[in-house]
Amino acid sequence: MPRRTRETYVSSYSSFDRQENRRRIPSPIPYLLVILLVAGGLAYYQFFAFRTLTGTVRNSYTGEPLPSALITLRSRAATPQAPEVSPDAIMTTTTGADGSFVFERVPEDPLLTIEAEGFGREEVDGRAKRDVAVSLVPSILSGLITSSDGQSLSASIITSGARTTSGPDGKYVLDAVPADHKLIVKSPGYLASTVEFGQVMTQNVSLEPMVVKAIYISADTVASPGKLQALIDMVDRTELNAVVIDVKGDNSGFVLYDSRSDLVREIGTVNQIIPDLDALLKNLKTRKIYAIARLPVFWDQAVTAARPEWALKSKKAPGQVWVDGFSRRWANPYNEDVWNYNIEIAREVVSRGFDEVQFDNAHFPSEGELEDIDYGPEGAGKKRVDGIKGFLERAYNELSPLGVYIGINVFAFTPYVQDDQGIGHNLEELALNVDYICPTIYPADFPDGFMDFAKPAERPGEVVGETTKRAVARASVSPARIRPWLQDFSRKVEYDAPKVRAELDAAEQNGAVGWMLWNFGNVYTEGALKTP
Repeated sequence: MPRRTRETYVSSYSSFDRQENRRRIPSPIPYLLVILLVAGGLAYYQFFAFRTLTGTVRNSYTGEPLPSALITLRSRAATPQAPEVSPDAIMTTTTGADGSFVFERVPEDPLLTIEAEGFGREEVDGRAKRDVAVSLVPSILSGLITSSDGQSLSASIITSGARTTSGPDGKYVLDAVPADHKLIVKSPGYLASTVEFGQVMTQNVSLEPMVVKAIYISADTVASPGKLQALIDMVDRTELNAVVIDVKGDNSGFVLYDSRSDLVREIGTVNQIIPDLDALLKNLKTRKIYAIARLPVFWDQAVTAARPEWALKSKKAPGQVWVDGFSRRWANPYNEDVWNYNIEIAREVVSRGFDEVQFDNAHFPSEGELEDIDYGPEGAGKKRVDGIKGFLERAYNELSPLGVYIGINVFAFTPYVQDDQGIGHNLEELALNVDYICPTIYPADFPDGFMDFAKPAERPGEVVGETTKRAVARASVSPARIRPWLQDFSRKVEYDAPKVRAELDAAEQNGAVGWMLWNFGNVYTEGALKTP
């Protein structure tokens, strides 16, 4: 055996230590693999499960950015790999001044909801997107209603599905832009205007003045060419600018023109007296004469004869038609078939060229055995005011989009009483669904002693002035205005030019927006009228 020196032992141990040290140093490969897996996982969640999503919101009309729009993000899919994000997680943010927004760490399968005041809401599928561009469509239209001279007007703004009013400052806001982008704007004392607008959020409207000064012309007079022409000539040479023409008989209920309505023809209520309605209206329009259709409603002999089921019935004689103190039948004011029939007539005369429909006898009966009236199931639990209000509301909503005004005749005492007079007429309620309220202020109809006048007929100015003033005050709850019927006939007292003129002046001085003269025979006092 060879002899081992100290150097040999030192060399051997050193070699062993080096081998041991090499065995103690771990391989870096497993660690690198772990690091790569973790980094890959983070990258997956960052770039696939979670990512950054940006976007811009603009006005679809103008292309301008929308600041302060609210963006809500929801995840529609569960993400079990990331339990800290629930499937219905909500994130919200708002757009900046430039209309932009950003979401960090967006979950899988995001759904964006974008909202801004005055605009329609939009939803956007955010899957597989890094950037979205959203255009919101305006849902609100606002503007200013003025007269042609710049005066602010309180007006009714009507669309195919809604209506609103402008305030005394003329400003209005429509919460829903109509699909047809069309407005009807009406303010009593002005011509109605039909406005078609484009992709705008503001639409101002200017109205032309038209204060009606009218005379009544019966269908019989229309059928008398010479008499009709004489009246039209008087309109041309005086301050008059309008005529009121019967289209339905107040005593008979017959439709007085050549109706083309399928419903009217089916019922068989036409008794044509007006020879050529279209020619008449064309002549009036050529002369710039405003045309008002007078349409009596519920006091109707023709339709109750053809449709007795639409008539008021008697309690004492079940099933029998009730008649008033003049042995006249009445259509049931609660019956919606009656409403639709009269609205159909109104719609037709508007389509033929009338500028306004004026409802007469649009009330419950006031004469006869009223306690014997059976209103049927339609009237169960309802007040008379409900029946009249329901009819007027439907008529206003259906006729106004045609660009016409709606009026209603009321008794002269309506401005003085707070109840419905037993006929369903409350002035404030009526004002909500018409443009003109037309009290029949005939001083000869007021009882002796009224307003402490021995004979009110001798004081036309005072009677008309006080009645008009009261009516105007009560109608102020709405844009509706007062336009009275005034007396141009002699009863109790002879009505000459000074008395008729006193009525006209009193109406104008106490807030009436125009007036109408009544004479059953259509003979008027031209000396009471001013020249243009």
